[in-house]
Amino acid sequence: MNRHIDFLLLGGGPASVTAADTLRTEGAGGTITIIAAEAELPYSRPSLSKQFLQGKQARSHLTIFSQAHFDRQHISLLPGVRAVAVDPDARIVHTDHAGSFSYGELLIATGSQPRRLGIPGDTLSGVHYLRTLRNAESLKATAANARRAVIVGGSYIGMELAATLVQLDIAVTLITREDMLLDRLRAPTVSAFFLKYFQERGVEILLGDTISAFSGKKKVEGVTTGSGRKLACDMVAVGIGVVPEIDFLDGSGIEVEDGIVVDPYLQTNKPHIFAAGDIASYHDRIFGGRWRLDHWDNAVKQGRQAAKNMLGMKQAYDECSYFFSDVFDLTFEFLGSTKGADKWIERGSLPGKSYALLYLRKNVLQAIFTMGRPPQETKTAESLIRHQVNLGAHKQHLADPDYPLESIPAQTVLILQGGGALGAFECGVVKALEERSIYPDVVAGVSIGAINAALVAGNPRHASAAMESFWNELSLDTPNMPNDDLRRTISSTCALFFGVPQFFRPRWLWSAPEANNPLAAWTSYYDPTPVKDLLLKYVDFPKLKTSPVRLLVTAVNVETAELETFDSYRNEITPDHILASGSLPPGFPWTTVNGKHYWDGGIVSNSPLDQVIEHCGATGKRVYVVDLFPSHRPLPQNMTEVMTRRDEIVYSEKIRKDVRTRNLIRDFRQLAEEVVNAVDPLTAGQIRQRPHYIQLMGDLAPMKITRIVLMEETGSIQGKDYDFSRKTIEGRKRKGYETTIRALK
Repeated sequence: MNRHIDFLLLGGGPASVTAADTLRTEGAGGTITIIAAEAELPYSRPSLSKQFLQGKQARSHLTIFSQAHFDRQHISLLPGVRAVAVDPDARIVHTDHAGSFSYGELLIATGSQPRRLGIPGDTLSGVHYLRTLRNAESLKATAANARRAVIVGGSYIGMELAATLVQLDIAVTLITREDMLLDRLRAPTVSAFFLKYFQERGVEILLGDTISAFSGKKKVEGVTTGSGRKLACDMVAVGIGVVPEIDFLDGSGIEVEDGIVVDPYLQTNKPHIFAAGDIASYHDRIFGGRWRLDHWDNAVKQGRQAAKNMLGMKQAYDECSYFFSDVFDLTFEFLGSTKGADKWIERGSLPGKSYALLYLRKNVLQAIFTMGRPPQETKTAESLIRHQVNLGAHKQHLADPDYPLESIPAQTVLILQGGGALGAFECGVVKALEERSIYPDVVAGVSIGAINAALVAGNPRHASAAMESFWNELSLDTPNMPNDDLRRTISSTCALFFGVPQFFRPRWLWSAPEANNPLAAWTSYYDPTPVKDLLLKYVDFPKLKTSPVRLLVTAVNVETAELETFDSYRNEITPDHILASGSLPPGFPWTTVNGKHYWDGGIVSNSPLDQVIEHCGATGKRVYVVDLFPSHRPLPQNMTEVMTRRDEIVYSEKIRKDVRTRNLIRDFRQLAEEVVNAVDPLTAGQIRQRPHYIQLMGDLAPMKITRIVLMEETGSIQGKDYDFSRKTIEGRKRKGYETTIRALK
């Protein structure tokens, strides 16, 4: 009989454990079970080749979470159990000795196993492949009595093992088939530095050679290289890469290609099945192409993202790939991809152990190798890589180690508010920005701002022309009046009663109340279908996914009251998503998207900067916020002005400032720095280069905000957001242009 599990996770590594914890943190109900092949509690692997092997870290300190933590979170852990088959159609997982499990959602995160040499003598005692805690304990026991070791492989794991063993007073020879250490870095200067550093500390290194055979009776006693050299040894450690642990998926129909093929949401070709960590072959949104990364940091991030998508959040994985390593007293990181790099820029000094190597492609930062540099610099570089920032204007300064990368805006963001006919002001804003070569990387909008934002994202670098034409089509030709207030009053009244042909039409003129459709059953007064058709004329919606301008629009779920964000890099944006953001009741009906019903996002927040920060981070942003409703006004003098001022206050720009949270973050950072300062300098330096430290302590690049505020004409009347007269629209375009010029000065 099958046991049913709501969230079944295969694998006991960081991806699976992080996913389980995230599921509970994000409010998942139901049962969560982790099936782990190893008998131990889930543990941290990075230190197996370093501190643990040296005897500096106890086994108990490797554990990620205690059993008590799993119990508190109501997460079941089945150690020492292997999945042997998956049946996606029946939604069942079969195990080796714990029976079968049906599931609601399945995450496959079974990790990888070491790639084996497959040469004579490969099974001799003393030949080690390091992946698990048991592997490390066996290696540690052998090293305790060894005098001479051979390390096979010149990448991260091989170099870590060589550095560790030589510090245990074992004579070490490292053999690598490549012509340089860390050859994937494509950095001869860095490789030469590490070669010399290792040699000076007693490691013999053979470049461009291989192992053809091991010798010995029961225990390894020597190796023969491809070049014919014979080396005596007591032990061998092999680190030549890994292969994904996916054999049990044969016949399942789950697509595999050097790992499990997943979409941007880490979902496989089978519904309700996700994959994360070493086994996930995912499409890199930053560089293109398909990757499979076997690194701890990647597994943690993918596990977290997969869990959110198992809950239906539909968030694409778009993190920057990240590696770090410790050898001797050096800690270094590598972020990004060297693919296509055409220029290398060095910062600082390798001998001084404060160094960074920037990889550029057509002036865009592709990757960085960094050692001993400030965490703010590394964090900023990650953001610059992730957002593909062109550094041409800063190129001449990049070699200066004192030039702060944090001063380079990682992204330009444009925030567009809702406000009906006031949105014409935003047309002038975009024109002024483009004339000064200010182009957004991210545009976020709500209501009419969502419509304008779609025009910006759909017409990158040429948005002002499209917006000009779009607003011309919206404008109404109304009679001139000697009194401008009277003219605007008549224009607004006409729009309210007769509608705006290219925007919305009144229901009473095309769908009068009937017996089966009484007025009391109406949920809105206008039909906004015309603006959908107009949007399709100016925006190629399928191309938004590949636009250089990322589009974010917000809407509020009518049934849950939650503000939701539609993201062109994560969702298939349609005109309905834009319309949902502007479905302001009672004028407009809710818009249904994928079975959910939405109203205007401005009901909750008319300035979606918080959503930009949530989706794109805050580091190094240059933000332009358009505010259609001024914060400061004299006291109203009559009921019309009272109603107008009420709307201005409701919809004015409000950036939530959680002072308590910011103080907690500041205090946490201060405490973390005090703890780091209390340990020895070598350990402190290594901690400061850890990914977690950089992520938490390096997010210091400022976010610069420029506000562009529409100060309406004196004597403004209620209903100004319905004044679509051509004269008013043209006036607001000019005002948007002129106000932006002043704000930029």
